[in-house]
Amino acid sequence: MRRWFLNIAWTACAAGLVCAPCWAQGPKVARQKPGGLEGQVVTSKGVPVPGAQILWQVADGETPHVLHSDAHGQFHIEPLHTGVYDLRASANGTWSEWEHNVLVRPGTNTHVTLRLAFKPPVAAVGTELKGAMRVWDAPVSGSMPRDSATDAQGNAWFTLQETGHIARFTPDTGEWKLFKIPAADSGPYGLVFDRQGDIWFTENSAGKIGHLDPKSGTISEFTPPTAKDPHSIAIGPDGGIWFTAQNSNAIGRLDPYSGKITEFGVPTQDAHPYGIVAADDQALWFCEFSGGKLGRMDPATGTMTEYTPSDSGMKPRELVPVAGAIYFTDFGGGRLGRITLADKSFKFWESPSGIHSAPDGIAADTAGKIWYEESGKDANQLVRFDPVVQVFRTYPMPAANSQASGMARDSKGRLWLPLSGANKIAILE
Repeated sequence: MRRWFLNIAWTACAAGLVCAPCWAQGPKVARQKPGGLEGQVVTSKGVPVPGAQILWQVADGETPHVLHSDAHGQFHIEPLHTGVYDLRASANGTWSEWEHNVLVRPGTNTHVTLRLAFKPPVAAVGTELKGAMRVWDAPVSGSMPRDSATDAQGNAWFTLQETGHIARFTPDTGEWKLFKIPAADSGPYGLVFDRQGDIWFTENSAGKIGHLDPKSGTISEFTPPTAKDPHSIAIGPDGGIWFTAQNSNAIGRLDPYSGKITEFGVPTQDAHPYGIVAADDQALWFCEFSGGKLGRMDPATGTMTEYTPSDSGMKPRELVPVAGAIYFTDFGGGRLGRITLADKSFKFWESPSGIHSAPDGIAADTAGKIWYEESGKDANQLVRFDPVVQVFRTYPMPAANSQASGMARDSKGRLWLPLSGANKIAILE
């Protein structure tokens, strides 16, 4: 009987199923515990902020994760692998700066204080534009200016789609400066400034995302994994560079620190995603031109949701967020549309020139009025819509076939219009 027991014990030992002091193989090595992040979200005066949203990610361009601070403004993120992480917080329309490359070590929690001190710059409240325009010729014949953006010095910037340039215009002097894009046949389209004052743009024909340092004039280019036709572009609430790719049927995100590009396929086949903006709900919204839908991308989770109005047939083109809603031009239906962020309900108004008006570029002034262009052959006029009284007013465009897409608002509340069809630019005052 004893011999049988010893045989069983020896077999179990050889199989690694039991362990006894008589065959111990040396001292055990303690495994290191994983580390983590902890900290507090506070106001600019150091007051704790409960319920603040915190975005965090591995510092390699992956889509951020999200959590919220507790009743004391504190947060804990653990366990985490050893490495570097990025964090940012937001609450009540204010943001902290990104804390980049925060090191997490084994067995300890790294402390981070996220101070809400940043508000997106806005123009003087209540500035209502009157519809008067000043017009200048584009710097190169046949250049087709597309999207626009403005800097803190009062300059207006444009993409010149046909000549492959980024162009800077100084209205006080009328001077142009051109920056040639390296890629041949680049076809630049979308244009946006990040918070550091650098320019990001899409190269619709070359299939790239471009970066321009306005101080040095240096241009860098990034190639998406599969998307071949980047189109419109926006800065997301996560600090990422987000863009649409029409025929590739995708939304892309470029991390400005690592250069890594992540792509998200649009659920609807051949949706032809067009304009894209960051909205008040901390998400990216985009138009599905051929899909007849609006799309919402949550940058914290990577979740994409589509919304379809009850009356089908719309072809949304460009969009602008205003006061808890998103207004958009219905190019195919000849309408101005709105989706309310709270309940995702749609509302439409027929544009003044009717079903063939082809509404295109859209923007909002600081008084909350919506401005857009009717680009239809028999329209070619600028339209102002007052959301409060729901009344339209129209203004003639300064040139035939103006095609004003990609409008931008400057620090004085004025709107800049690239008139691609007329090879001109204009400012609305």
